[in-house]
Amino acid sequence: MSGLAVGAAAVLVAVCGPSAGVAHGGAAHSGVGDPLGRAGVGGRPAPAPGAALGGTDAADGLGGRGASGVPEASDPGAVAPAAPAAASDPGAVAPAAEADLAYHGHVSLWGGRVGVWVEPSNHGPAAVPDATVRLRFSAPLSGAEQLPPGCLRGSPETVLCSTGAMRAAGAGREIALDLRVAGSPAEVVVNINTSWSGGAGDRNPDNNTHRVLAPATGDKYAY
Repeated sequence: MSGLAVGAAAVLVAVCGPSAGVAHGGAAHSGVGDPLGRAGVGGRPAPAPGAALGGTDAADGLGGRGASGVPEASDPGAVAPAAPAAASDPGAVAPAAEADLAYHGHVSLWGGRVGVWVEPSNHGPAAVPDATVRLRFSAPLSGAEQLPPGCLRGSPETVLCSTGAMRAAGAGREIALDLRVAGSPAEVVVNINTSWSGGAGDRNPDNNTHRVLAPATGDKYAY
């Protein structure tokens, strides 16, 4: 080979580097000629031009994004989805159950004794676990009288009685009182209302608030 040809070959190798050997069928050198820097990493060959990027190579070359370019969970730039809103406000106050208590019955007075019959009921819509009806008499009661179960004396003129549980559109425990009043009054007035509604609201107090006047005739005066 002439000196001119040898000099030209030396210039070609210096300019093109080892890639010139590849062009002439030589073995590829690691990390050379791959625009994404994947060839020769860990001993893996570079993919053929136009080949689909996938697996670890795709993640290495696309900054943690898959072949579709959508941010993956490992992408530091990915935006996490917003946390769902709480189902309910922990500071909210639940509305009270709504019920409709009602008392009906009769009152009678004879010979210094007063009888009171109470039939409690609940028109709903919510059930009531228990309620307390208050009976206030216009004359003091004798302290020697025994009260029925579920009743107690609130004062010399007052008796409190439990209605028991009442489902919606249901009835409570019937209350029957036979009490002696002080002296022999010609009449007695009994005020009936709710002392405790079991935690339920009642927008219709008219049917559980009564004022009954009973003359000493022995007759039953209904309410």
